[in-house]
Amino acid sequence: MKTSAIAIYVSHAIFWGSFLAGRWLNKRATATGAPSNDTATQARGANALVTAHMVGFFLLYFGIPDTLFAERAMVFTPLPFLGAALILAGAALAVWSTAVFRSWRFAAKLDAGHELCTRGPFAIVRHPIYTALDLLALGSFLWLPSILLACAFVAVAFVSDLRGRTEEKLLLATFGDRYRDYLARVRRFVPFVY
Repeated sequence: MKTSAIAIYVSHAIFWGSFLAGRWLNKRATATGAPSNDTATQARGANALVTAHMVGFFLLYFGIPDTLFAERAMVFTPLPFLGAALILAGAALAVWSTAVFRSWRFAAKLDAGHELCTRGPFAIVRHPIYTALDLLALGSFLWLPSILLACAFVAVAFVSDLRGRTEEKLLLATFGDRYRDYLARVRRFVPFVY
């Protein structure tokens, strides 16, 4: 179990480090000339949704050591290689997303000059950063399929969906038809599906 514990923690460190790598790459990029916002606005309930996401991640980070060290019963046979692959895919998506998206914030907030990003991973799904977070939670559950990690995955994915919908309302109100056209072309989380 010790090898699995080290490996899952290393994969999580790589995932969270990918945000730093993406931000570093972003700082080196030049402005895109994408449509931008003139005034600062924040979606209603945005901070509460960030807090709700943190609760999901608390479950995840409580559930991992609880499953590993208390040796909880598994829902099915662990799939550590598939779990690791999903976590690393989420890390790659996080690097790509944060490298391309110059206006990224934790909460659904548009600062003055916020650019509408529809390129890179945003041309494939509308919320690639939330998709990356969902892949982290799903990969963790497949790696350590306990009831608690199943609950954590459901919580993270549910709040990701709520946050995505909240951001879409704000972006639609701000960017109008440009964003409406984007909504018609690109799915929320899973290309061609949802």
